[in-house]
Amino acid sequence: MGGRQLLVRTGRWALGCAIVGFLLLRFDPGAVARALQHVDLRIAAPAILGLVAVHLLGAVAWHDLSIRLADFRLGWWSTITHYYAAQAVGTLTPANLGADAYRLAAVRKPAGGWATLLLPIVVQRVTSYVALSAIALAGLALLPSSVSTLPIVIVGAGLILVSLTILLSVWRPGMFRGLLRLLPQRMRPDAQGTNLPARAWIAALASGLSLALAFHLGSIALVYGLVVALGGHAEAGPVLACIAIARLSILIPLSPSGLGFQEAALSVLFLQIGLTAEMALATALLNRLALVATMALGTALIVSGRTGTITPRYQGSQQGYPARPD
Repeated sequence: MGGRQLLVRTGRWALGCAIVGFLLLRFDPGAVARALQHVDLRIAAPAILGLVAVHLLGAVAWHDLSIRLADFRLGWWSTITHYYAAQAVGTLTPANLGADAYRLAAVRKPAGGWATLLLPIVVQRVTSYVALSAIALAGLALLPSSVSTLPIVIVGAGLILVSLTILLSVWRPGMFRGLLRLLPQRMRPDAQGTNLPARAWIAALASGLSLALAFHLGSIALVYGLVVALGGHAEAGPVLACIAIARLSILIPLSPSGLGFQEAALSVLFLQIGLTAEMALATALLNRLALVATMALGTALIVSGRTGTITPRYQGSQQGYPARPD
């Protein structure tokens, strides 16, 4: 790692930790500690384990989209172990993009080139952005009218617009020749686009979006379980909406996994629905504990040597693809 990259990475961690530190000093760190001390482990422990296990839905999405969009099948064990290993890498990078880079590097280069591997990963990432943005925008209806929603609408709508633009550039790359020149040559899609029929694209997008919705909704519900375990007393709807909106901060590419920004957003939102900022910070810390557990699992898989290069098995002449040798 170069000195400049190390400096940037250190700066991102420092920024996130500084925001968390400021929040703890701004509010009552003693109240946060007391909330954590009296957490109901009968609820919190299953919720934390659930937040680790919910990434299995991401592995399923990667497996399914690889078949639908790239015509190759990954073994289930390899898919799951590499997906969790990727989460360990992604946790250390802004917007979790390191996870995508890890998965791209983990699969042996197919006959169609790196762009073939990249396509399912890009579609999974984009459908995840669309799903989370849609959930956050829908959650606005559950918040009190006093909450300023304009910034949330702008962010959510902007993410959906950018996501749709990315999908269009993947489907019809000829429309974005100028932008595609910014990518390395080996990762550029063919100028003619994929040879998938429209119905196959629609099926792939529907699958990716439904799995992304299940992943984010499940994660939001599990974080709500942490609020309940901490003794948070408020209507479920507004709390779930706050969690969904604060979750958008993980997409901010300024700190690893939105560190600091998510805690700040949740604190502000909780104050507007009658919960305390200390409750928000305690919830966020337990959520980070689940993230650390996921990272530890992925790291253990990497260290154990169970995440070598994946050799994909091609499906043959499905969905208009030419047959490829194994």
